[in-house]
Amino acid sequence: MTGRIRWRWGLAIVAGAMLLARAPAVAQSGGGEGFLFRESGASVTLFGGWNVPMAGGDLFRYATSDFTLARADFRAPTLGFDLGFAVGPRTELVVGLMPASARVASEYRDWVDADDRPIEQTTAFLRAPLTATVRYYLADRGRAIGSTAWIPAKVVPFVGAGAGLTRYRFEQVGDFVDFRTDPPDVLPDRLTSTGWAPVVQASGGVQLNLSTRFLLTTEVRYLRGSVDASRPERDFVGYRLDLSGLTTLVGFTLRL
Repeated sequence: MTGRIRWRWGLAIVAGAMLLARAPAVAQSGGGEGFLFRESGASVTLFGGWNVPMAGGDLFRYATSDFTLARADFRAPTLGFDLGFAVGPRTELVVGLMPASARVASEYRDWVDADDRPIEQTTAFLRAPLTATVRYYLADRGRAIGSTAWIPAKVVPFVGAGAGLTRYRFEQVGDFVDFRTDPPDVLPDRLTSTGWAPVVQASGGVQLNLSTRFLLTTEVRYLRGSVDASRPERDFVGYRLDLSGLTTLVGFTLRL
């Protein structure tokens, strides 16, 4: 899964560069050099970035204490998109999807099998938030010249807050120690916690105008949430899964 995300991330960067290369031609056809006929009412942004889960809570503490895992192992690249809709002079409603997935090989720290070999498994964590955010620009995004032209601003910072749902999946596949037997047995198993959970989000960033139609958008997002990890198979009864995390993003924005 991680390999596919890295491949898609690289493809997104190439696509963004191709779009940027075409920007001057698009700008001239959009209403003349350096201005539009009117302010854009919508936009689409393709992002690439780096996802850093907080990996707190008791489920991650269990995983990092019993197995050869660290919180940093769950960091992963992300690729996603935003759709923005202007609802005021400095306000936008932004709907976005930003999935990220990590898959890590692990083994028990303190246990080996009867042949003195490591007891191995693979641990995977997926988080794919679908959010709606109200974004407020801290400066005007441009200025109107009469009634026939609108000139975009060079640099515009913004902040945002919102909420949504995230698809999540925490899974361990491999061999596990069954402590209910004496002596403990080693058995193959698949342990899963998956579903949808509510989250809230705060963000901040800057947009840099590249042409009349294209912008470079940089953003930092903080997602907060947690969920009962026993759903749906009751494999992690008594644990909560931390869904919080920080994501840094760079993207190309197209004004529609």
